[in-house]
Amino acid sequence: MADVNANEMERAASRAEQSGPLARAGHVLFRWRSFTPVPLIAIALPLIWSSRGDDHSPLWLLAGIALCVMGQALRAWVLGLVTDGTSGQNEKLIATGLNTSGPYSHTRNPLYLGNLGISLGLCLVAHSALLFALTATLFFIQYAAIISVEEAFLRERFGAEYEAFCARVPRFFPSMVPRVAADAKARKTPWSLARAIRKEHNPVTSWLLLSLLFLGMDRAVPQLARGARFSMSGLALWPIAIAALVVIALWLTAKGWKHHWLSGNFVADLKRRVRETAR
Repeated sequence: MADVNANEMERAASRAEQSGPLARAGHVLFRWRSFTPVPLIAIALPLIWSSRGDDHSPLWLLAGIALCVMGQALRAWVLGLVTDGTSGQNEKLIATGLNTSGPYSHTRNPLYLGNLGISLGLCLVAHSALLFALTATLFFIQYAAIISVEEAFLRERFGAEYEAFCARVPRFFPSMVPRVAADAKARKTPWSLARAIRKEHNPVTSWLLLSLLFLGMDRAVPQLARGARFSMSGLALWPIAIAALVVIALWLTAKGWKHHWLSGNFVADLKRRVRETAR
């Protein structure tokens, strides 16, 4: 049965990819979406460096962290609720079922909305209006293509059921009230903090460390310009460094818990990662 479902999904994905040029571009971007921020980072570095300093309003930081937290909370809500084989960090189009409850009763793309919140939140922490505008523009170009192929795939898989879902729930910007009532199966699948941590410890660590990096640069760049000694103490970076070490320690704790390092699985997990990297 699993092989039949896998074959059906592959055929649906193939038909979805051929539904138009936007879908074809979306199929490529979907597979590599974890790496598409890399070119943006290369473009962003000069903008980030030029905006470093301590002469900006703290509202940039407060608004940025708030937006990151809201985006992360939305992602954690999704990934702590849905089952494997639907939403997640997959490289292939997969859908063993159609999610219509919880966050999906407000928007059809809650994970991408969460990504947008985190991305724009980091731009605010970097206090760069130009970077904010550039990130928003590139985000919507990329995800317009990805959503196009995903919608074509889901129409192939679920037909009228998905069409009815689309008619009731907004594609991206959410409705404040749920548009689809939770079904009986969804009510039997409660939100799981453990599952959310397993799925999201990498993303939350990434944006926290980036935020601390921006804060450290804000503190260090003007200090260096004033002739401060290039050291942790000279640049007053110890509080930020300690915060970064705490974040890394929590990340390693979550990673070890997920992969059962304390139960003797550390070496096996390390070998698996080396094999995956070598492929």
